[in-house]
Amino acid sequence: MKRMLSIFLAACLVVPAMAEELVIRQVLNEKPLSGVAGVNVVVSKLVIRPGGRVPLHTHPGDEHAVIVAGGDVLMPDGKEMSFPDDMPMFFAAGSVHGGVSNRGQSDIEIVTTHIVDADKPFSTLAE
Repeated sequence: MKRMLSIFLAACLVVPAMAEELVIRQVLNEKPLSGVAGVNVVVSKLVIRPGGRVPLHTHPGDEHAVIVAGGDVLMPDGKEMSFPDDMPMFFAAGSVHGGVSNRGQSDIEIVTTHIVDADKPFSTLAE
């Protein structure tokens, strides 16, 4: 009985940690681009929790981003670096980007603005 209770308690502690999302993208606003048919502007908040990884991917349009709260990351080429707060980024339509892992102890928060073709998938994996 004592062993079963220990297993139950261990499972209760493990399941929430495994179920927790490590990368969360929340769309804050999505509207058509004024004067341009078939193009949307999508503003999102991206949170990369410690241990989280954004896979390599592309978008059918430009991405502008600002790292609101930075941290230590592992780049796709294996190099470690720090993303400072308020660092701007730009990725042209179709360019492969991402592949970044949060190696720090705090969430990395990024606000992104995508200007994308409304008739295509928002993103495509490139891994």
